Amino acid sequence: MNLVRKVSGPVLSFILILVLFAGCAGKPGAAGASVTGASVNSAGHLILALSSGSTIDAGSVTGPAGANGATGLAGPVGASGPAGATGPAGPPGTAGAGGTSNTLASVSNLVTKITPMMVYIDVISSQGEDVGTGVIISSRGYVLTAYHVISGATTINVTLSSGTTVPATVVAGAQGRDYAVIKLGTVPAGIAVATLGSSGASAVGDFVVLGGFALGYTPNPSFAFGIISAFRKLSDTYNYVQTDAAINAGDSGGLLLNMAGQVIGINDSADVFDNNGDPVMNMGYCLPMDELLPLIQSYVG
Repeated sequence: MNLVRKVSGPVLSFILILVLFAGCAGKPGAAGASVTGASVNSAGHLILALSSGSTIDAGSVTGPAGANGATGLAGPVGASGPAGATGPAGPPGTAGAGGTSNTLASVSNLVTKITPMMVYIDVISSQGEDVGTGVIISSRGYVLTAYHVISGATTINVTLSSGTTVPATVVAGAQGRDYAVIKLGTVPAGIAVATLGSSGASAVGDFVVLGGFALGYTPNPSFAFGIISAFRKLSDTYNYVQTDAAINAGDSGGLLLNMAGQVIGINDSADVFDNNGDPVMNMGYCLPMDELLPLIQSYVG
């Protein structure tokens, strides 16, 4: 479009000159001379040749440049390119105190960490032999367990994760709240001690790991994974942390662990049948650590 405008001015001027030339050719001028030819010199002027031998400069035959044409419409937007490759996954997050993690990979690390802090308790009483689990809460050899594990005991033997068995005695406890603190007769050097957390800092739905010597199997404890199902007050008027992680005989006195590696409860009991005698599944109860801490604080440290 720009090219047409730039050329049209000179062409029209030239055509007009040719018309005039054609009209004048062969006709005598004012001085009796006629136009016999025409040419354009280097300056772009039309030069008319007369029969008399003289010439006439008819002026420039190149017109001024035309104005630029309007810019055309923009073309359509091109198609989007393919998506780039996904970058590498970031590092796993760290669970806060009393917090949770959504990755199951950390459970094995917690189990490895907490196992040395768990003990197997073998009790002899007038009723016979019973077994349970305990958690080491002090470097001075204090162990936290459930009261019904050691109730009526005449002899208490505690087996550590190293395989060493030492005698223990009861130093505190209450049947109602069902907790007990026992003390090792001999305290090995470098004994591992559990970190006690807050049950109140946890929430329903938080992941938990439950550990104990289920069914009295040794030498290693067993573990169950689940969530906190509820915070509940039972018919005995005490508060409990309810979990769907399995609690079996032998687990009593064991630990309920949050994903930060802190003990937030002690395994106590589980519903097996409801009031109508129908089976009940995945309803276990743990003593909340927040209620136990004031009772055992003098033994911790």
